[in-house]
Amino acid sequence: MTDAVVFENVSKRFRGGQAYRALRDDIVGALGRVVGLKRGSEQVVRALDDVSFSIPEGQSFALLGPNGAGKTTALKVASRITYPTSGRVRVRGRVGALIEVGTGMHPELTGRENVDLYGRILGLSRRDVRSRFDEIVEFADIGGALEQPVKQFSSGMQLRLGFALAAHLEPDVLLVDEAIAVGDAGFQYRCVERMRELVQEGRTLVFVSHNMSAIESLCERGVLLDHGRITADGPARDVVRDYLRQVEASLVEEDAARSVTGGGLAIVDVTLHDESGGRVEEAAPGRPLTVRLHFHASSPIDEPIFEVGLNDGRIGPFALASMLIDGQAPRSISGEGYVDCTFADLPLLPRVYELWGGVRHGAGFGDLVDWQRLRFFRVAGEVDGGGPAAVSHSLSNAPVRLPYRWGFGGGVSN
Repeated sequence: MTDAVVFENVSKRFRGGQAYRALRDDIVGALGRVVGLKRGSEQVVRALDDVSFSIPEGQSFALLGPNGAGKTTALKVASRITYPTSGRVRVRGRVGALIEVGTGMHPELTGRENVDLYGRILGLSRRDVRSRFDEIVEFADIGGALEQPVKQFSSGMQLRLGFALAAHLEPDVLLVDEAIAVGDAGFQYRCVERMRELVQEGRTLVFVSHNMSAIESLCERGVLLDHGRITADGPARDVVRDYLRQVEASLVEEDAARSVTGGGLAIVDVTLHDESGGRVEEAAPGRPLTVRLHFHASSPIDEPIFEVGLNDGRIGPFALASMLIDGQAPRSISGEGYVDCTFADLPLLPRVYELWGGVRHGAGFGDLVDWQRLRFFRVAGEVDGGGPAAVSHSLSNAPVRLPYRWGFGGGVSN
């Protein structure tokens, strides 16, 4: 199979200034040059360090890693926005890229003129661009602003037009960074669906995101970067698991160092337990799961209201357990202890989820512990049943599996 993108021993270094630089440093530097003194050594940042991988045509590929790992730099090198310091990069075919808001658009031209410009840069004829114009405009959904200079667009409008251009002018390779995260929830969903369509058409997708659910849903393969080096390469689900283990380890370290939060209360650890009470790192679909919030209260607190939410990386939790609703708040807490929240027969399909939590004051107004993401966790295992979803869990974006039954009538044979 022909490779669409190839990185061969690619390194990218950026030269920065001195570690500390103020007006006095410039004055001293100027005087130093006069008397022949050498300047302090410059910092060199290795954004990519001897990176090698290849992406076959038609593969959906994810780049994962923490901020500063080199993901965006890799996309910029692939799109020729910047060039490697050493190594070789080959990209086959027409490239559509959305790496930063406004990428590929001229701020002085109108939206309409930018559509034509972008298409011509990609090598399309004016007729080809015009044949796709209505589709681009419909997807971007920016109304009359299309006739205004792009410099007058909001960041959201620039994002809409930029993605519409990159994804609708027949790219052979589509490079998408986390830029779509600045769009509203509806636009993010449409972007993901459009990327899915392109992959199904045999286009090559290189996707950078911190949304693990979107990566698992869209991508076959992933590469994990850390400080510019590859630390994992394999099926996207496996690489997501490796990355989440790293993230969870760092979160544990951060939690251990976190001081008691406002109101004299802190959640110091979050653990998962099965129906027998044993501690687990993964939950099983259709089985009970207990979320244990370990707390430390520096003084007695009356009627604290604990809340736990489940999230798959989208906007807001899709499930919420709240003592504010069920009225089961304890009379008081003090010192060290824990609160259990048990979900009976967890109705979640296998994938990665986020566990959120917080604690309110007894009256329900104001937070003792701010609502925040506490940890990631994975639901793993087979789904009971004989249908194809018991083997493949990526047929739908819906994470929750509610109890249901089918009924038949009329001319139905069963």
